[in-house]
Amino acid sequence: MRLLLFIWITLLFASCQEAVERHPEPAFYFWKQSWIGNPVELQYLQQLPAKKLYIKMFDVTVDAVSGQPTPVAIFRQQAPLPAEQPVVPVIFIMNEVWAQLKDSLAIAGFTEKTTRLLETLTAGLPNKSIQEIQIDCDWTQTSSSPYFNYLTQLQQQPWFKGKTISATIRMHQVKYRTSSGTPPVDKGLLMCYNMGDLRKAGDHNSILDLETMQAYIGSDRITNYPLPLDIALPLFDWTVLFEQGQYKGILRNIGTTELSNHKLFIPQGKQLFVVKNDTLINGYLLRKGSELRREATNIGLLKSAAHMLSRQRQDYHPTIIFYHLDAATLKNYPLHELQEIYRLFN
Repeated sequence: MRLLLFIWITLLFASCQEAVERHPEPAFYFWKQSWIGNPVELQYLQQLPAKKLYIKMFDVTVDAVSGQPTPVAIFRQQAPLPAEQPVVPVIFIMNEVWAQLKDSLAIAGFTEKTTRLLETLTAGLPNKSIQEIQIDCDWTQTSSSPYFNYLTQLQQQPWFKGKTISATIRMHQVKYRTSSGTPPVDKGLLMCYNMGDLRKAGDHNSILDLETMQAYIGSDRITNYPLPLDIALPLFDWTVLFEQGQYKGILRNIGTTELSNHKLFIPQGKQLFVVKNDTLINGYLLRKGSELRREATNIGLLKSAAHMLSRQRQDYHPTIIFYHLDAATLKNYPLHELQEIYRLFN
């Protein structure tokens, strides 16, 4: 009898544990170079309501002349930032940078320079105390050693003391965790977009594809990842140009409206359009026979992705970050739908 009672209590306790709800916090990325206080963007921030605003402060790339790591696309604040949302500064570092930093001494110098620039750029932010800094880099097995060294040295900088450091994690770095390694930070941000091959011709969506995502995350790779993981979901679209099957670039201002013109384009498949004749449109010269692939994420696709991701649970209340806060794009994503999406992670 006592054994049965013990088993019953154990099962009851386990079921209660499984039923415990998470409390996800919604947030936005701001990836543009200038903040101008756009009213639509402010509305979405306030009414979602976003609990954080992740702002890209600068990129680091390799200068074509000097061959040295160089900050570019430095953030400019041209209007007051909202005081309600704590700002999380983000640094985006191109993976090529690490090949230029040959030893620990070079990495130490790079660490000091990026810290000084970040400290300068954040001095005027409305939230006096920065609680978190995020580093965004698509590292590889080859570059993991210098990159992880950099992350370790960042935490030794006086300005970083007491602050949370997070790092972006790509889908392939979750699937191939053993070979990729795990960054030495406090938490990760799982980027649930740009998971396909953008440069590969064909009728597919490289931004977000459910089958591709399932292949990356498996049944338990998020649950078992050694860092707490926040989640980023895409709110953007683009059109990709191919000529004779070769990738030629992204066309930012040719969208669904332009591609619906059957005098200019022939639909093929779900997302492909063929140029009927040489055409100049919105500043782009398109050659006859070229292919354009329209890639986008809609509310239905985002909800399906959220359901899939939310099934893998960590003992952690994740931040759900929408990428990104842009008035021109937000018109496709009603506020109440975004609210429903982040609440799927409860």
